Amino acid sequence: MQQRPLLETGHQYRLSRRSVLLASVIGGCFTSLLGSSGSQASEPESDQKSTVTTQTAVQKLVRQTASRTVRLKPVSVDFNNTLVQAIAADPTGKLIAVAGDDHAIRIMDTSSLALLATLQGHTDLIQTLDFSPNGNQLVSAGNDGQVIRWNRNSQFKIIQRIDGAPALACVRFAPDGGELAAVGFNNKVYLIGQTKRNGQPEVECDCTDLRAVEYRKDGKYLAVAGRNGNLHLFDRAANQMLDDFHLHSGRIHAIRFAESSPVIVTAGEDGQVVLFDTDAKQTVRRITVGGGKLFAVCILDQEHLAVAGSNNMIGIVNLSLGRIVERLIGHTGSVTTLASSGSMLFSGGFDATLRRWELSGLQNQRDRIAEREIPIDR
Repeated sequence: MQQRPLLETGHQYRLSRRSVLLASVIGGCFTSLLGSSGSQASEPESDQKSTVTTQTAVQKLVRQTASRTVRLKPVSVDFNNTLVQAIAADPTGKLIAVAGDDHAIRIMDTSSLALLATLQGHTDLIQTLDFSPNGNQLVSAGNDGQVIRWNRNSQFKIIQRIDGAPALACVRFAPDGGELAAVGFNNKVYLIGQTKRNGQPEVECDCTDLRAVEYRKDGKYLAVAGRNGNLHLFDRAANQMLDDFHLHSGRIHAIRFAESSPVIVTAGEDGQVVLFDTDAKQTVRRITVGGGKLFAVCILDQEHLAVAGSNNMIGIVNLSLGRIVERLIGHTGSVTTLASSGSMLFSGGFDATLRRWELSGLQNQRDRIAEREIPIDR
């Protein structure tokens, strides 16, 4: 009898650097800035244009056995190289956005890795990026307390800038694109652009150091997680927290809902991946990855996900088997961010490289070893 994928929709869920990268800057008042009124947002800034460049802005591009690797040229002489802190994949599959610790965002072609534009507007480390569900907007946030929305249809000009926030660790679009949720290094979940919540621009939980936020794909729940290892679920219609669930013994750094599924995947500093059914309110599976802290998780398909962290390795987890079936080896520092587009997986981290991995042969349960790199400035 054929086994169903663990992330398939249905009842089967119920059956079973730099010191700035670690800074937790808290301050400012965000509440008055995040209401539903359009007057509270900045007007479109026509002078905030993308800096369109050529691929000469890429310092290094080396084709490897298992990955294609890029080193990004810093936009300022104040930086010797550029650590990759956040990656977001465009839903149309054409672009990725890559944030570096030099406070700039690169828009790159997924196929060629050509640099199409460089976006500047942040004044500190960018922690998080997300594309809207239709791919027409990009949102960014980070340690400068700014949330910036960029318009793809006008060469990624800034269309909204909200500042005065504490440092922010994660921002996500709602499934309908009409709202943003952001969390930082405190216990508040900031709701941006919401129009049906009686003007309440934030909700709170008992975790004082939130690192991840994610909407369920049907929009019913909003999930947040952080330092205390708990998953906190909010009912969006009632604008209230339903409950929290202790899933990890350490800080949770990344959470992702599966497509068309009530299952959320969490990754934590305890080296574990947990699959939790938000309908049944129970753990579906717990997978011990080991080898260090986990900082990033990415859903690949109904049977596979990618996880990465402080052991410099990306693990491809088969959910039915409950274990790592492939290891992507090549990074020489902690891997802090992952994003996928089709059969391509993108990764970045403390070794100042952006890597693209071809994952069309997931059935091959062998390690993919990257060749030794020879830096080439371009």
